[in-house]
Amino acid sequence: MENTGYFFNADSGKRKERNFLTLFILLTIILTIACVILTWQMIEYKDLAQQESTAKTEAITAKENLLNKLKNLELEYDELSKEYEGLDSVFTKEKAKIAVLMEEIKNLKGSTSTENYQTKVAELEKRLKEYISDIDELKAKNETLTGENLKIKNTLDSTLNKNIEIATKNLTLTDKVKSEALLKVSDMVSQGIRFNARKQEVPTRIAKKAQRIKTCFSLTENLLAIKGYKIVYIRIAEPDGNILCLSASDTFTFKDKSIVYSAKKEIYYDNSLQDVCVFWEKLKDFKKGTYYIDIFADDTLLGTSTVTFE
Repeated sequence: MENTGYFFNADSGKRKERNFLTLFILLTIILTIACVILTWQMIEYKDLAQQESTAKTEAITAKENLLNKLKNLELEYDELSKEYEGLDSVFTKEKAKIAVLMEEIKNLKGSTSTENYQTKVAELEKRLKEYISDIDELKAKNETLTGENLKIKNTLDSTLNKNIEIATKNLTLTDKVKSEALLKVSDMVSQGIRFNARKQEVPTRIAKKAQRIKTCFSLTENLLAIKGYKIVYIRIAEPDGNILCLSASDTFTFKDKSIVYSAKKEIYYDNSLQDVCVFWEKLKDFKKGTYYIDIFADDTLLGTSTVTFE
């Protein structure tokens, strides 16, 4: 009975050891599998975290790039607005679109995709290039037109200068003809005159004895002058500058001014040489000194002479 019981206990212990070993192996396998799963999940989570971090970084970089591009666009439109004030309203609208887009991009969260905004920014950049291209084309056309206008202007200026030159020559010729057509005086002489007992004229330089001032001259031959009646005016200035005259109303027009005359004489000029004498009869004794006598006709000062009394 004792031997039987002993063998029974030994077999029972071995079974327990086998069962324990089996259980241990199963647990080890389960734990190993669990560790493998956890490790794989950790690796997967780490990859996901890395991917998310990378995506976030890329999104931030993309946002910054887009914002920089928009800022550059804004600056370029500012420069264009300064240079082309007439297009300022167009550029202002574009800058308003840029400002709205910048605000939207700034408010993007995390790793939100910026692909849609990249398309919008590209459209804005394309539109700016089109504006610049159009402006350059207009500038080129304007420069061409300016060059053509300058060429035309130069041609007109050249023609105008030639016309002015011709007109000046014609005017000079006309003035020359007018000048040549004027009466001309030669051999002008003024004298103090007294009368002797036989009523003959005798030249004198004695102021108290002189009874008149006689001025004689020759109107030269001039075929260009207009024939007809002419009035010759004599204007005598005393040594103190006072003009001798019979009346303050004795005046004539010279260079659009009314001036007093001392004596006048009407003659008929027929283009031939003609001797003329004009007299001033004294109203009172002549003063000592030099008298200046001017001759006028046809709005022209023809000559000047002097007579001196002692």
